[in-house]
Amino acid sequence: MFKGALFDMDGLLLDTERLCVDCFADTVTALDLSMGPDVVLRCIGRRSDATAKIINEALNGAMDEAEFIEQWVARVRRAMAQDIPLKTGARALLLKLQTRGIPCALATSTRTETAHAHLTRVGLRGFFQTVTGGDKVENGKPAPDIYHMAAQSIGAQARDCAAFEDSDPGTLAAIASGARVVQVPDMLPPARDVATLGHHIAPDLLSGARAIGLI
Repeated sequence: MFKGALFDMDGLLLDTERLCVDCFADTVTALDLSMGPDVVLRCIGRRSDATAKIINEALNGAMDEAEFIEQWVARVRRAMAQDIPLKTGARALLLKLQTRGIPCALATSTRTETAHAHLTRVGLRGFFQTVTGGDKVENGKPAPDIYHMAAQSIGAQARDCAAFEDSDPGTLAAIASGARVVQVPDMLPPARDVATLGHHIAPDLLSGARAIGLI
């Protein structure tokens, strides 16, 4: 039924979004700024250029967004050097797909080089035939470009693949690509207009994969 499985990374396979949110709050405090958590939550699932725009608007001239992002990213890197935890069911699902011969591709807003490094550190890189980062496409999520590219990288069309996401921007990208989509929300529940799009919303990866008949 499915010719491949396409996966987001942060917040779906890797439990990194809480870490990024915590580091954002620490950076705001250290710089004595007044940005609330809603700012970083709007960045979830988006590429670095979209994130920079959101932060620039929120800073409203208080400081240069590049300087803020540099300090935020430095905190994130230090935290990830200690540990990158996996989300529940991530390894188990990838093992099942590997056993069944279903090719897997990564489609993440994170830069490709960084995605390779993080997957290698947590022992998941070998499950993926290809890794496509946000730097490889002209238009980031919620545009479907990255899902089309990821599917093509394993010799398939997105419409013939299952796609797994956690964020709304990523889910919108996957739906627009024509893939059969499972959303496993992480930091935020789906917005009302996203929740009614007809994709499957699951509490975890394994139950979502079962619900669509992938495993």
